[in-house]
Amino acid sequence: MERYLLNVLHSSLHIKQFKQIHGLIVTNYPALTPFFVQGLLRLSIIVYARQVFDRIPQPSKILYNSLISTYSKLSLYKEALDAFVLMHDSGARVVCSTIPPVMKSCTSLLAGELANEIHSLVVKYGFSSDVFVQTPLMDFYAKIGDIDSAKKVFDEIFVKDPICYNCLISGYSKSGDVVAAQQLFDEMSERTVVSWNSMISCYANNGHYREGLRMFERMQVERFRPNEISVATVLSICAKLRDLEMGLRVKKFIDENNLCINMIVSTALLEMYVKCGAVDDARQEFEHMDRRDVVAWSAMIAGYAQNGRPSEALELFERMKSKQIKPNDVALVSVLSACSQLGSLEAGERIGNYVESQGFVFNVYVASALLDMYSKCGNISKARQIFNHMPQKDVVSWNSMIVGLAANGFAKEAINLFEKMKEIRVKPNDITFVGILTACTHAGLLELGLRIFRSMKSDHEITPTIEHYACVVDLFCRSGKLKDAHEFICRMEVEPNVVIWGTLLSASRIHSNLELAEFSVKKLLELEPENSGNYILLSNIYASAGRWEESLTVRNLMTTNRVQKTSAYSWIEMDNKVHKFLVGDTSHPGSNDVYRIVDGLAMQSTWVGYNFESALEFSWCS
Repeated sequence: MERYLLNVLHSSLHIKQFKQIHGLIVTNYPALTPFFVQGLLRLSIIVYARQVFDRIPQPSKILYNSLISTYSKLSLYKEALDAFVLMHDSGARVVCSTIPPVMKSCTSLLAGELANEIHSLVVKYGFSSDVFVQTPLMDFYAKIGDIDSAKKVFDEIFVKDPICYNCLISGYSKSGDVVAAQQLFDEMSERTVVSWNSMISCYANNGHYREGLRMFERMQVERFRPNEISVATVLSICAKLRDLEMGLRVKKFIDENNLCINMIVSTALLEMYVKCGAVDDARQEFEHMDRRDVVAWSAMIAGYAQNGRPSEALELFERMKSKQIKPNDVALVSVLSACSQLGSLEAGERIGNYVESQGFVFNVYVASALLDMYSKCGNISKARQIFNHMPQKDVVSWNSMIVGLAANGFAKEAINLFEKMKEIRVKPNDITFVGILTACTHAGLLELGLRIFRSMKSDHEITPTIEHYACVVDLFCRSGKLKDAHEFICRMEVEPNVVIWGTLLSASRIHSNLELAEFSVKKLLELEPENSGNYILLSNIYASAGRWEESLTVRNLMTTNRVQKTSAYSWIEMDNKVHKFLVGDTSHPGSNDVYRIVDGLAMQSTWVGYNFESALEFSWCS
């Protein structure tokens, strides 16, 4: 009967059958209890196994080891460590096979004190040369950033296998020591595909993207077959470099070598296309995916939002919800950005209500995007409400609120918020100063704006960028100090761009300063000779001054240089949908009705003596 029960315990049993056998063992065969526990552990019936285990007077080291290993396998790391402490306190001798699952638990829980005690036991029992014991110890030290201890453990191993090398390479990668990782990789006598992947990831994680690509190419030269992790990592590098050509080469490699295109690879491909601006290719990859998780949906929505296609981002977001896939914070931030781009308050409020109903408003990133959307759509009171109720605010939240207040004409409130931000010791960044300088510009606070600009470097150690210089130029121009603006531009530490010269040109038109206008246009034509707006603005300035010949010369210059006026779109939101119109465009399904109404308005204007053609001509000029 005992032999029969032992055979049964090694088979797959239902919990009811275990209970029946348990009753038989308790009444007649108590010596089989450890084997009964082993049978439960083998099938991961951990709670029942622990109940029976606790009734055994002196469990063996083998049984302890099985219990600890099962806890670790089921990611019950705290229970695994508790069982190990119980084992050690009971006097049961620790064996080699106990250390790996215990160290895995220490690593997952970052249990440093216990890990050090286990390391002492490893030395005490003479396990220091065992690669299977030392590798998890080394992994622990590498993950907590103690790379020196990890290296010491590595050096103690007599016979080193690729796994321990890979572990230390990952440690060097995390600590940012790419040179040491490469040296270790080069001294390996035997490499696996994981070794190559570790080295490629090391370069990628530390910003050495070109070296990562060269490592991928070297991997193929040395006849190691890349796997799905290899190509996913390389595609991520291509995305960061915006290198579409290399990304397409990797895609070709995948197709030619029949690599498994799983969801990880497909998502990496999708993100590569998105970051490189090939949004339609990304959508094609998205539609071909057999299965899509929330990461894939979010990547595609973000791709549309980041590439200036907000309508498609909104459409895909609604489709995602219809598939009963709950959006994550990335998807929500992206779709809120799309609403901001469209200026669509209706769509923004609809998504805002969804965000609040699902509790995402407590996520600092989503809340910041939400208040940014309300600000850009003109609902500053709602933006303030979101900001005031945020349980946590980071610098992005403060920036969004300051910029929103400044852009909506609440300059003093933006300045007060900036002062409050400094009071509670939230460190401002470069975007903060763009917002506060914009506020000073709108309020005409020249001296305050200049003082804040100078404080960037002296008080906050922030080097002004072209955006900050543009704000100061605008501040001078709005105050009517064009000469000071020009002198400031000439003293700039960075090369002036089209925004700065365009700002000076517009101000020169307002104040009829032909000298500065001509100078600004000359600079603008050097930087962007195909921008029709520069020609038109100078032509209008000449026309306003009665210098018709110069005005006509500029118009003729446009024709000679084959510069065409950029078409302007009109937008209107109706029934939760944004409609876009272009003059002469017939692609909109309601274009016939639109033109019929416009023609009717033109006729009515003619009847009441309004010069419709003159109005259109003036519109073209301005």
